[in-house]
Amino acid sequence: MTKLTCSDLRNNRNKYSLAELEKNIDNLQIKIILTTQILNADFCAKYILDENRTTCEEDVWLIDIGYVLHHQPHITREDLEDKMDFYEGEPRSV
Repeated sequence: MTKLTCSDLRNNRNKYSLAELEKNIDNLQIKIILTTQILNADFCAKYILDENRTTCEEDVWLIDIGYVLHHQPHITREDLEDKMDFYEGEPRSV
């Protein structure tokens, strides 16, 4: 398997599977994943909203539930909050 980079996500019209994204999560910036890929509530709760995965100060204050829902409009607030409750207090690292 080839390692994915943020450039792959930005420059490639292909969408990657959640499994591929998860395998490459340490190579990618969460903001780029969120804004270029189609994600589900579980992936967003587990990785995108995990403050341990932020790559810069901007991520900490920018990426919240509203930001996720704006970029992933197919996800409902209720589903995302349910998944966040599931991961609350759980280690989310791969």
